[in-house]
Amino acid sequence: MKPGRNDPCSCGSGEKYKKCCGKVIPLAAAGPRECGNCTACCEGWLECTVLGQEIVPGSPCRYIHEGHCGNYEQRPVSPCRDFVCAWVLADSPFPDSFRPNQLGVIIVRISWRDQPAYLLRSAGRDPSAELLEWMQRFSIRTGRPFFYEIAGEKLGFGPPLFQQDMLKRAQRGEPMW
Repeated sequence: MKPGRNDPCSCGSGEKYKKCCGKVIPLAAAGPRECGNCTACCEGWLECTVLGQEIVPGSPCRYIHEGHCGNYEQRPVSPCRDFVCAWVLADSPFPDSFRPNQLGVIIVRISWRDQPAYLLRSAGRDPSAELLEWMQRFSIRTGRPFFYEIAGEKLGFGPPLFQQDMLKRAQRGEPMW
C-alpha cells in the first residue's frame, strides 16, 4: 500500500513521504545542469595532469580564468573531457544544493560491482555531518555505496556485501579506492 503524503517515508529516512521518495519534481524546471562558474574539479581537488601540468591541492589548473576554463575548446580528452561531475549528470540524484562550489565537495560517480557508487572528494572541506547523513539515507534507499575521506582517513558506507568487500580489501592491504 502506498504511504500517504504526510506519512513517514518507507525508506527509513525519517522524513515525510512527500519530502522524500514521494517528492514531486516539476518537469518544466528540470533540465540539464551545467558547470557554469563552478571550477571545483580544476582547482586541484581531483589530482591529475593537464597538458603536462600537475594539478594538486594548492596548484590549480593554469587555464582557470575568471571562473571558467580559458582553454575550453582545446582542453584535452583526459582528464578534462572525460571527467563528469555526478552533480551534472542527466540522471543525477543530487539536489541543486550539492553543486560542488557550494557544497565544498565534488561527487564523482564510480562503479562497484558494475553498479553506480560515489566518491566524495573534498573541494575545500571534508564532507559535513549533514551531507554524510543524506548520503547514508540515499545509500540505504538505493543500495549504492559511497566513499569519503575525513581528516585524511578513507572511509566507506554501503550495503552488507559492500562492507564485506571493503573488509577483504583492508585485510589484503589494498586501498578502498
